Amino acid sequence: MKLFLKYFGVFLLGFFSSIVLLVILIANSVAKFGSEKETEPLSTNTWLTLNLPSVLNDKSESDPFGELFAGFAGQEPVGLNQITTAIENAQNNENITGILLDPGFFASGFGQAEEIRNALITFKNSGKPLVAYSENYTEQGYYIASVCNRIFLNPKGLIEFNGLSSGIVMYKGMLDKLGVEFQVFKVGKFKGAVEPFIQNQLSEENKTQIKEYITSIHNHSLSKIAESRGISIDSLKSISNNGQVFLSAHAEKFKFVDQLGYKDEVDSWIEKKYKTINHISLRKFLKNEVEYKYSENKIAILYAEGEIVSGVSSQSGGQIASDDLVKEIRKIRNNDQIKALVLRVNSPGGSSLASDIISREIELTKKKMPVIVSFGNVAASGGYYISCLADSIFAQPNSITGSIGVFALFPNTQKLYKEKFGLTYESVNTGDNSELWRPDQGISGVQGAKIQAMVDQIYDDFLSVVSKGRKMNKGAVHEIAQGRVYSGLRAQELGLIDGIGGIDRAIKSASKKANLKEYKITIYPEPKNPFEALLGDEVSEAFAKQQIKFAEDLGIHSSVIQELQAIKSMYGFQMRLPWSMDIR
Repeated sequence: MKLFLKYFGVFLLGFFSSIVLLVILIANSVAKFGSEKETEPLSTNTWLTLNLPSVLNDKSESDPFGELFAGFAGQEPVGLNQITTAIENAQNNENITGILLDPGFFASGFGQAEEIRNALITFKNSGKPLVAYSENYTEQGYYIASVCNRIFLNPKGLIEFNGLSSGIVMYKGMLDKLGVEFQVFKVGKFKGAVEPFIQNQLSEENKTQIKEYITSIHNHSLSKIAESRGISIDSLKSISNNGQVFLSAHAEKFKFVDQLGYKDEVDSWIEKKYKTINHISLRKFLKNEVEYKYSENKIAILYAEGEIVSGVSSQSGGQIASDDLVKEIRKIRNNDQIKALVLRVNSPGGSSLASDIISREIELTKKKMPVIVSFGNVAASGGYYISCLADSIFAQPNSITGSIGVFALFPNTQKLYKEKFGLTYESVNTGDNSELWRPDQGISGVQGAKIQAMVDQIYDDFLSVVSKGRKMNKGAVHEIAQGRVYSGLRAQELGLIDGIGGIDRAIKSASKKANLKEYKITIYPEPKNPFEALLGDEVSEAFAKQQIKFAEDLGIHSSVIQELQAIKSMYGFQMRLPWSMDIR
């Protein structure tokens, strides 16, 4: 009886705690929803303070718990679309004098960095000043800030300017200790996604392709920084190779920054030079409504971000689920007011079947309206597959793309089951191949040949789709495929994309192909209101995000956690980039 009362008490405590949390969340959501339309009067001669988050999604996601907790901390998640929109609105707002940029520990992809930087260049070209201040600059953060009229650095701060490194976690040692062995079936000598599971070191082919595309990204960054700061590329390479600007004094000496100073000194400098003391945060500025001309013609922007999986997503973000995305594409295709579709892809790939299902919907949509694709940080393997049938593809010079290849991994857990757990596995079969997917033994030669034949067929289909979409000879596609990864610049040279540019160029291309002079942008998937979010998967996903944050506090990098979580969604044959590819 005591034990029953103990557990019943724990149940009641958990139940009432959940009710209290839910009430707080609903109250917070109602408050946010009710004040969403409120705007703060903007004083003349105001500066927009633009603080960049460390990690950025292309599109802001609905995260009720995240916003609740972030609200207590004074921060809320924003998306790339909100940042670029705010910069454009600030340029056109007569009350905004300039932008004070703080890149902070911005460590998102270089494709996103390029879009922010280009938006700031357009702002600067309008004649309005740009000033940057940060306590520390990451490689990507400084790349964005280098376009500013004046750059400040905290006297005790530093600049990370020491070249790029692509970190890949190799799992084989851990798998050996567990007694798990993987059998691999793939096409393409450059399909490096399987290597972490079967090798302790990268192959020379994989090292070659990684070195090629990170060098391309690095050289592009150096050329743009040289142009903005008036420093020769040779000097930048020497400074980078020798790590000469880590210390603030050296950063000033080599003209990476214009002045060392604390935040209050930066504010005083702006006040003295521009006669202003008014500042507005990004969040508050976003609440200032911008009037758009009414137009019955619409261009839809559909965001596809994350791993490609089959069916319905189990997450509120971070996955491209085929059923979910197909539903959105059909919704767009059946809307007579929508005259063109811009598909924004930021994905390392995933399920080959899911990729093919999405690709089919793109092909059907293209018969009704122009479909233009914009690549973000990465659109490779399955991410490229779902894009290649579009009318046009645009990518940033530092977008990662290509990786046209297929692989399958099958675990053999015989040692884990038998030697570690003492388990044996018995089966009764109707045929020789009935236990093909049996986990506790290796795949026989005959079975392996059948699997390899399936992988070869999927790869051949991949080549056919690319050949059709890009109007290239199939043999020519094979020569540049084989799982090889490219930068956006190299992809353009090879004919895998049509041009260099961000989502703004994709929108212009879509309007031109649809013969639209006036149009309105509409975003998909459409945001859910707070009540829909509470009833959906966002709540469980929000808790998952809080768990990741907790793990990061313990020193476990989020990319490792996300990769291990993604393994659970790997079903069937895969088209994806190498695991743990973290460019910094």
